[in-house]
Amino acid sequence: MNTASLLEKQARQLPEKTAVVFRGERVSFKELDETINRFAHYFVKQGISSGMKVLLFIQPSVELPATTFALFKIGAIPVFIDPGMGVKNLVRAVSEVVPQAMIGLPLVRILSRVFRKSFSSVHTKLSCVTLRDEAKNESVDFEKYEAPENEMAAILFTSGGTGKPKGVVYTHKIFMTQTRLLQEMFSLTSDDIDCPCFPLFSFFTLAMGMTSCIPEMDSAHPSKTDPKTLVAGMIENHTTFAAGSPAIWTKVADYCNARDITLPYLKYLVMFGAPVAQDMHEKWQKILPNGTTYTPYGATEALPISNISGKEILETTAEKTLVGAGVCVGKAVPSVEVKIFNEDEIIVSGDVVTKKYYHEEEATQASKLFFEEKLWHKVGDVGQIDEEGRIWFWGRKSHVVDVGKKKMYPVPCESVFNQHPQVKRSALVGPCIKGRITPSLVVELKSGSPKLTKGLLRELQKIRDSYEHTLPIECFYLKKSFPVDVRHNIKIDRLELTRWVEEKEEQKGKTHLTS
Repeated sequence: MNTASLLEKQARQLPEKTAVVFRGERVSFKELDETINRFAHYFVKQGISSGMKVLLFIQPSVELPATTFALFKIGAIPVFIDPGMGVKNLVRAVSEVVPQAMIGLPLVRILSRVFRKSFSSVHTKLSCVTLRDEAKNESVDFEKYEAPENEMAAILFTSGGTGKPKGVVYTHKIFMTQTRLLQEMFSLTSDDIDCPCFPLFSFFTLAMGMTSCIPEMDSAHPSKTDPKTLVAGMIENHTTFAAGSPAIWTKVADYCNARDITLPYLKYLVMFGAPVAQDMHEKWQKILPNGTTYTPYGATEALPISNISGKEILETTAEKTLVGAGVCVGKAVPSVEVKIFNEDEIIVSGDVVTKKYYHEEEATQASKLFFEEKLWHKVGDVGQIDEEGRIWFWGRKSHVVDVGKKKMYPVPCESVFNQHPQVKRSALVGPCIKGRITPSLVVELKSGSPKLTKGLLRELQKIRDSYEHTLPIECFYLKKSFPVDVRHNIKIDRLELTRWVEEKEEQKGKTHLTS
């Protein structure tokens, strides 16, 4: 079993079809497969072999999928560490993996010299910039490595948005199952055209025979994406499928609506990484005359878990979200089973569930369960499953605020305040003030809104008093901008906000109207 066989199949069946479009270059599936094979030969000559862990630091480009699939063919283990996680976390992740090789940009090679001790295990360092030129004379045929289905195929690090980044062990079986499920979820065919705003997603769509039109963007900072350039590329390439962080699609939606731009070819607009506000689906309704939004639910450790369309949300679940039911993330996808464990914790089982973290035995033990003769993963989220089998997301377990015998959940509380016309977003936190957990709400206002005046405070208090589940909130705080995760630029770091409130209280005493 080898994930690379999926792309080999497309090269045989669709040799002349365009596989990758990047900066005006068009590469067919035959050409991509030949490049993969040349890379595989070149890597072997450079000392890379099966079972060897290889760091990849490659910007979205033709080289990214070509290098990844070449390593799969060899049986080597690509290691994906999000450069946006920060130098400290990145260096720590490298130390934990103990890689033997590295393929990346010259800048990363400089970093490896600065942090020589952490990169000391790396004996082979290759530049991705010159790969195609250096491998141009290698053979276009390569006999791929046949791996046992549960052998480690890759290590993908979590973003660390809600804790320390951890390396998740993937197998070839998981990659191939994910490809099949994603294809079924969106009824994708080789006629579809992809715009992968989350680079690793292109591996799946290429394996389906789709053309991948790689956008020029900083994948480590999606909120900085230029919507004008992205939209122009999607229109030019007749994009039918696009996936990425809500931070990207918020900017694109505002750009398109301000100019009355529609995207008639786009059928599937996929947003993932954090709960998506109802108004996002409403904005995209105007832009997608022949399509809709989708918000699949999952995690690096288990993807996909469930899926729901924006059309279904607006027609059946949105009103419940507005009064504090949480965010509906749809029903579990085929072959994936979801349960609620210990009253409110979401757990999942199935072939897409990873079995462990790399060299993180304690974290593995904490997140995995074995019962009913199955392995289950604790997603780290809380919620419920309704009578129709739909999953309702309430937030991260670590962000739940305990008030005596009552639990306060972030998403149900925040959703009722986020409807206020001046509120951009809010965050439920539980700071320890004068030795007591004090349920509080931190608010970020929309651009141009006044500060947290007494009048606005009274309006927020009125909202609080209108719902039983928000009544315990005692204090309100104003924060100019929220700390968010690096990968998706949208997950609120509520633990950091909790520390911020505690520091404010320590410095100023009991002050609720603060900025």
